[in-house]
Amino acid sequence: MFISPFDTLRVLPRKLMMEVWRRLNTGLNEGEPWEPLADVYETNTDYYVFVELPGVKKEDIVLTIDKNKLSVRGNKVKRVDEDDEKTVFCECLYGSFEKVIELADEIEEDKVNAEMQMGLLKITMPKKSVSVGKRIIVSGE
Repeated sequence: MFISPFDTLRVLPRKLMMEVWRRLNTGLNEGEPWEPLADVYETNTDYYVFVELPGVKKEDIVLTIDKNKLSVRGNKVKRVDEDDEKTVFCECLYGSFEKVIELADEIEEDKVNAEMQMGLLKITMPKKSVSVGKRIIVSGE
């Protein structure tokens, strides 16, 4: 199979970008937590956060919320014992992870719901209701 130089130029930047992203995402120091990818959506009443955590058990995830700041922490364990196996290449991220998302509105902490399905953590967070004001009728003359 012939691979033209143009194909190489098209694929090489993507591979380079993926490697740069992987290295940046693992932290600058050994043992520093990596940061999983996430999407955040907003409606008038709720925030929806989707965090990609393939290979992570729900028991290994710690969620905390404080007013308008969501923290997702945990640990992703390698599936293979390195003493028994030789790594050919490894693109997946392992070890401790942490994702902190600061939202514009405060959250109803008691009503937050989280569920894990097929490696995707879905967090539903209702916004605290904000008073929109009320008109007061003046009585008297």
